[in-house]
Amino acid sequence: MSLWKFDHEILDIIEKGLEGNGLTFDETVKLYELDENAKESSLLRWAGQELSMRSADGLAEVHAQIGLNSTTCPRNCKFCSFAACNSARAQSFELSRQDVVDYAKEYEEQGANLILLLTTASYKFDKLIEMAQAVREVISPEMPLLVNTDDLTLERCHALKAAGVNGCYHAVRMGEGVDTEIPVEKRLETFKHIHEAGLSLQTCVEPIGPEHSAEEIAEAVFRCIENKPISAGAARRVPVPGTLLGERPAHTELANGNFVAAYRLATGLNPRLNCSSNSPLTASSGANLAWSEVGSNPRDAVEKTEIGGHGSSIARMQKWLRGGGWEILDGPSQGWML
Repeated sequence: MSLWKFDHEILDIIEKGLEGNGLTFDETVKLYELDENAKESSLLRWAGQELSMRSADGLAEVHAQIGLNSTTCPRNCKFCSFAACNSARAQSFELSRQDVVDYAKEYEEQGANLILLLTTASYKFDKLIEMAQAVREVISPEMPLLVNTDDLTLERCHALKAAGVNGCYHAVRMGEGVDTEIPVEKRLETFKHIHEAGLSLQTCVEPIGPEHSAEEIAEAVFRCIENKPISAGAARRVPVPGTLLGERPAHTELANGNFVAAYRLATGLNPRLNCSSNSPLTASSGANLAWSEVGSNPRDAVEKTEIGGHGSSIARMQKWLRGGGWEILDGPSQGWML
């Protein structure tokens, strides 16, 4: 077999994707069917990077997540360390108001482009409002402030906006309703409420595992696209010991590079921010958004993810992105203040 023999159908799809106008569902399925070690996959990852560079003018961002609590969550996502059905965490804890405020101030000083407050579904909504107001008081007015919390009513979305929140991270997870106890319809209803309240949406196709077919992933991709997020992307599942899915096989980093590159080609030039699991490889496969994380984290079981967990500093994430050829945006992320 010739070393230079390629699948011309895949090459045609990649070439079409590079035009920046997006792909069809069937074309997206073909990209997600690619083996990560195939010759065509190297071209796919290059194309994802090329299109993201054009989309964002070579600029990448680091967003900062503050995990407010690890209180047992009743939604029972089998892949999550917070879930009541899992035994990943020995005890629960909550950050104090002062801790949250200090983290937020430090993050802005260190160069974060956006700040997000993460809670479990058991965290009291009134307390989340208080924390958001406290953070808004100590960060610059231009700094986007987002939350990642339970499903939201329209009334609660309006309350978040009034508290100074600019948007929400929310997602229909892979395996929603099967590996979680949340109906897909509930997630979609929250998407609607977020938009109706004038908040921005940040989302992702995650957590992708080997059990998910290319068709399932493509369906999730187009669901994201239809909901018009400010940032999106695709990411593999990170196995967490002590969770019901902790022993299930996981994808490689190469596959993760394919996922984020295929998302970029499927969605076209918008949105400009394309996210995946943090790694130097995804930073050179089309991901121009990385996360620094402190406090609790659903992908590990330590009390503070920055101490012995998956959490990483702003500086380290910036280093990884620069290693992928990106320049780092100086100042607050743009486009969140609707």
